[in-house]
Amino acid sequence: MIKTLRKRHLQVWIAMALLVPAGIVAAYMAVKKPVTDHLLQPVPAIVFPVVIRSIEKENCAISIRRTADSSKFQLQWVNKSVLTEPTATIYQVNSNKNNISDNKFIGRIEARGSYCFPGDSSFLEPVLKLIVYDFIHKQIIDTITF
Repeated sequence: MIKTLRKRHLQVWIAMALLVPAGIVAAYMAVKKPVTDHLLQPVPAIVFPVVIRSIEKENCAISIRRTADSSKFQLQWVNKSVLTEPTATIYQVNSNKNNISDNKFIGRIEARGSYCFPGDSSFLEPVLKLIVYDFIHKQIIDTITF
């Protein structure tokens, strides 16, 4: 190596000796820290205290609930086992309508667990009919009548 090449070689090694550790520190500082106080699961809804009606089936338990002052209503759905249809939705039948889109959408149920859906005073009707519908296969899975 000639003198100018040795001088350039030394300059490159000195620059790398400074830039590589600085790059490592900058990369370490750029990594976002995970949030430790944030739950990944949604917060479960508060279950209303008064049960108006309830039905117990082999794979689920359904109950209509209300607050103590009867101002709010709620449908509580508890899956005892995992559903075989992952796209199950619940509809409240308004009348004898055959088209599922004419009925009132309540909510979607998925895996095992408890689900609470807000409702209104229509839950107090003498005959309350719910339909569990699979929207991918476009078929009625179950019909529940209170």
